[in-house]
Amino acid sequence: GDTAALLDSVRMVVISYVRAAVSATASAIWALSLRRWGLLSLGSSLLYLWNISTLSSRRRNSDNSPCPEHGPLLRIMYGLFSTWLAERVLGHLLHTRPDEPQAEQIGGTLPSVMGPRELRIKVVPILGAAFGGNYAYLIWDEDDPDRRAIVVDPADPYPVLRAAEEERLNVEVLLTTHWHFDHSGGNATFAREVPGLRVVASDRERGRVPALTERLADEQTIAVGRLLVTAHSVPGHTLGSAVFQISSSAAPAAPHAAFTGDTLFCGGCGRLFEGSSLQLHASLRRLRTRLAPNCQVFSGHEYADMLLTMAVRSDPSNLAALRKLRQVRDLRLRKQPSVPSTMAEECSFNPWMKATPLDLARLCGCEM
Repeated sequence: GDTAALLDSVRMVVISYVRAAVSATASAIWALSLRRWGLLSLGSSLLYLWNISTLSSRRRNSDNSPCPEHGPLLRIMYGLFSTWLAERVLGHLLHTRPDEPQAEQIGGTLPSVMGPRELRIKVVPILGAAFGGNYAYLIWDEDDPDRRAIVVDPADPYPVLRAAEEERLNVEVLLTTHWHFDHSGGNATFAREVPGLRVVASDRERGRVPALTERLADEQTIAVGRLLVTAHSVPGHTLGSAVFQISSSAAPAAPHAAFTGDTLFCGGCGRLFEGSSLQLHASLRRLRTRLAPNCQVFSGHEYADMLLTMAVRSDPSNLAALRKLRQVRDLRLRKQPSVPSTMAEECSFNPWMKATPLDLARLCGCEM
């Protein structure tokens, strides 16, 4: 009985202390002014965005490898860019509505269909001039009675859906090269408009690709009719970046097509955000090893004129880049996309493809 009474006394003392602490905390919170509440909320939000940002740094890279110097503002903005709120806001501002024409790209790029019957490719310019000229792609087999198709990076969904309707295609698989909005921002709408759609990305993506249903490991292959899709993991621009190589079992000798997103452009590469220069160098070496010289390179942006101009200015003896630049400018005058280039061409004139690890670090603006 004495023990029980002692325990009851201790319990009452503890409860009284907890109540007093809660009361004091509540009083302190209520005593905060509206301005202090605002500063506290802002500070918490900035700290959260800083922590979720996946920008690379020597401190964050386990091997202390070279990477660009990212300032605190960019790190916070990159964290914001990865949130659901940013996806909604950017979609509202940039997406074409179902009943309106899409914004014209710089140079007025027109949609273009190319490739053999077994591996037909439609280049669809999207997002106007917002990100310097994005491309989405539709890929299909003309002899497939079911008109099954693959779509790559339809970041502005309705123009791509209309392009698929024009070709009488049934899109079954959506490939996402990486999570950035200008490549994955149309996934949710596309999946809503196409029931049963398979949304595919690299297995290194971690919850940032909207509507994702499947992850592919490095060199894993899936089939859509006679079309074969092989994923290549290429960390650098982002850690989850992938290049999708597509071929046709009906025409095994025909050139394959590689959809490179922001990893490889005609004459250049995408900026290093999450990876290091050593990771990018390994990724480019992987592409040189795995993709045939005649493999066609379909990048995610129309940057060829700018990048080839830079390549020629930095190295006037780069005659291959000069020849390609003239070809690109002729195509752009006719409002045609500059894609595709080939792996052989990229290896001949692209400074990033030819660089040593040290040279690539300098090209990428890495801290050494």
